Amino acid sequence: MTTPSNLPEKNENIADQLARGNQPAMLAGHKYEAISVGGFETCHMFPSLKLCFDIGRCPQKAVAANNLLLTHTHLDHVGGIFAYVASRGMLGLEPPTVVVPPGTSTKIRAAMDAVSALDGCQMEATLVELSPTSAEGVRLSNGLIVRAFFTSHPVVSQGYVVYRSKSKLKEEFRGLDQKDIAARARSGVKVNEAYEVPLVSFTGDTDVRFLQPIVGDISDIGDGDEDDVASHRHYRDDVDGETASPSDRHDTRAVQTLRDALMADAFLCECTFVDDSVKRADALAFGHMTYQDIVAHRECFTKCRHLVLTHFSARYRAQEVRDALQERLPTDVWERCIPLLRQFSESSKDNASSK
Repeated sequence: MTTPSNLPEKNENIADQLARGNQPAMLAGHKYEAISVGGFETCHMFPSLKLCFDIGRCPQKAVAANNLLLTHTHLDHVGGIFAYVASRGMLGLEPPTVVVPPGTSTKIRAAMDAVSALDGCQMEATLVELSPTSAEGVRLSNGLIVRAFFTSHPVVSQGYVVYRSKSKLKEEFRGLDQKDIAARARSGVKVNEAYEVPLVSFTGDTDVRFLQPIVGDISDIGDGDEDDVASHRHYRDDVDGETASPSDRHDTRAVQTLRDALMADAFLCECTFVDDSVKRADALAFGHMTYQDIVAHRECFTKCRHLVLTHFSARYRAQEVRDALQERLPTDVWERCIPLLRQFSESSKDNASSK
C-alpha cells in the first residue's frame, strides 16, 4: 500500500492500484494499466479499448491490444514493438494496426524486417501514418477514432486523442414531440447528427511548447545550464531535418485535437521533473516537461476529469514524487492528479534495477 498522499480518495485508489500493478485500475470508466519510467520504459494499456500507447518493453498484457499508437521512436517507447508483433503472430492473433508519426513507417518496417530475418519469424502489422493535420483521423477496428496533435521532442513526435463517436438529436428538432420526430425519421429525414467524445489522450514525450498553438509564444522561461534555448530545434515535427511550418502547427484540425486532448476524460501527460534540480530551460532543451510548466499554464491542466502525470525521472523515489507534486501543484490541478508510480520504489537506487 502506498503512503497516503492527500489526493481525493478516488484518485488515491487509482494511483495505488497503478503503483501495485497487479490488476487494472478503472480510469474514467476504462480498464487501465501502465508503466512509465523516463528513459527506461513506457507503455499505457487500455484493455477495454483494445489499444495501448507506446511499447518500450512489451509487457505481456500489451500483446492482447489490437491497436498500438506510437508517439515517437525513442527506444524506451518503441523498443518492444518487435516482441509485440511477433507474440501476436505466435498466438494466432490478427496482425495489429500500428499508428505512427508521418515519415516513420518506412524505417520502422525496415527495423521489423531486420529483426524478422534474425529471428526467423513473420512480423505482420499494418503501419498507418497519421498527421495532426488529417481531417479524417484513423478509425480503429472497434469503431474508435484516433487523431494526433503536434508535440515537441528531439525526434519526430506527436500525441494522440482517442474518441468515441456518438449521435444526438439535431438542434432544429429539439423540443418537438417524439411522435413528430419519429415520423420525420420514417420519412427519410436525418434527425440525428454525429459528434465525437474525447475519451483518452496522451502526450508521449514533449516539452511545454506543445501548448504554444493555444497559449501563444513560450520563450520567457529563464536561463538554463545548457546551450541557449533558442539553439535547440526540438519544437518540430520533422524527419531527416525537415521542420514543420508554423501554419501546420496552427492548422485548425491540429489545434482542435490539442484542445480535445486537454478536455479528455483522462489526459495522460508527461512530467519528467518534479523538483527544482532541473531548470525549465534545461527541461525544454531535453524535450521534456517539469512541474513548473504545469504551474505556468495551469489553465490547460484543469479541463480534464483525470490528469495522469507520467514519465517521471528514475532519479526520484515514489514518495518524493507524491510530496513534490502535492506541494508544488495548484490545488485545482492536484485534485485531479494521478501520479503513475509503478516501478518507483521508496529506495531511489532500486527504481531502474527493479524492472
